[in-house]
Amino acid sequence: MNFQDLELALGKLQTRKKNATKIAPFVALAILFTLIPIYYPNKFSQVLSSSLVPLQDNVSQKKEYLTSREEQQEKIIISSAEKDEKSLQTNLTKSDSYYSVAPQAIKKCDLFSGEWIPNPEGPYYTNMTCFQIQEHQNCMKYGRPDTGFLKWKWKPDDCELPIFDPRQFLELVRDKSLAFIGDSVARNHMQSLICLLSRVTSRSSPCFVI
Repeated sequence: MNFQDLELALGKLQTRKKNATKIAPFVALAILFTLIPIYYPNKFSQVLSSSLVPLQDNVSQKKEYLTSREEQQEKIIISSAEKDEKSLQTNLTKSDSYYSVAPQAIKKCDLFSGEWIPNPEGPYYTNMTCFQIQEHQNCMKYGRPDTGFLKWKWKPDDCELPIFDPRQFLELVRDKSLAFIGDSVARNHMQSLICLLSRVTSRSSPCFVI
């Protein structure tokens, strides 16, 4: 046997010793855990059960906590759903009552079916107060002796016409344009509207007659 063969044999022997020293603790533990249940079965079961009890308690506590939390969330969801349903029913009831009453409250009125009746509060303007009345339309200037023809108003058969409010009208048509298209009758309507508005406007207000 030469020197190289001797070194190889010694190296293998040292490797086996190292592996044996590493495996020895595991073998001892395996033998220990095998012999204890055989010779002391009662004690081993007690130790095992005592170690499992806290784990089971923790698991049961977690289950109870999760269950109670889920129940609380379900209650919150159910209560919010009930509130939404109640509010929806309330809104539907209000809307139903509104739509059931509204058609009865609204009355149709034909503005063109009626008659002229005396109006002691009139007139709302005269030839002296409205600058839009032209000279040939000035009845007073040409000898009309009475003013009773000015104190009349139109009364529809089925409703009462409210008194014209010039300020409210101007607010409704603010930043808008209004045109009267037609013959001399439409011109009279335009002049009457301007005269009604002249109570709250000045002569410098823009108005174009074409």
